[in-house]
Amino acid sequence: MKPWGGDQRGLLIGIPLALLVFVADQVSKWLAVVQLADGRRIVLWEHFFDLVLVYNVGAAFGMFQNLAALWRNFILGGIALGAVVAIVIILGRTTGLWLIGGMACILGGALGNLVDRVRLGKVVDFLHVHWHDLSWPVFNLADSAISLGVAMLLLDYFLNEEKGN
Repeated sequence: MKPWGGDQRGLLIGIPLALLVFVADQVSKWLAVVQLADGRRIVLWEHFFDLVLVYNVGAAFGMFQNLAALWRNFILGGIALGAVVAIVIILGRTTGLWLIGGMACILGGALGNLVDRVRLGKVVDFLHVHWHDLSWPVFNLADSAISLGVAMLLLDYFLNEEKGN
C-alpha cells in the first residue's frame, strides 16, 4: 500500500496552489502594514469597502482575545498546525479537483495566519466590509481563502451527493 494512496494529483496540484495562496496572503499583509501603519484608512468603495490595519490577537471574529497570550497562541497555533497536517494527508489521498482546490485554499490560508501568529503573536487583518455603521469584522486574504475553500468543499460534497457517491 502506498502511503499517499497511489495517485499524487492532490499533492501535485494542492501544494503549489496552497503556496500561491500563502504568498499572496503574506505579500498583501506586508503591503497593508507598510501602507496603513500610521492609522491611515483607504476607502475603496464609499460606505462599503475600506482598507484599515487591525491586529487580531484572537481567532475568528476575535474569539479567545481574553485568554493569556501564551495559552492563546499555543492553542490557536496548535489547531492551525493540526489542520495543516490533516490537510496535507487528505491532499495525498484525493484526486477530486474541487476537493483539492478547497483543501489547498484552506491550507494556504491556515499557513498564512499561522505564520503571523508565530512571528507576531497576532494576525494582520486589513479588509473591512461595511454598510454605513453596520460592519463585518476586519479580515485578510487568508481568511477569504479559508472561506472559499470551505465553500468549495461543500460544493464538492453536494455535487458528489447528487451523483450518489
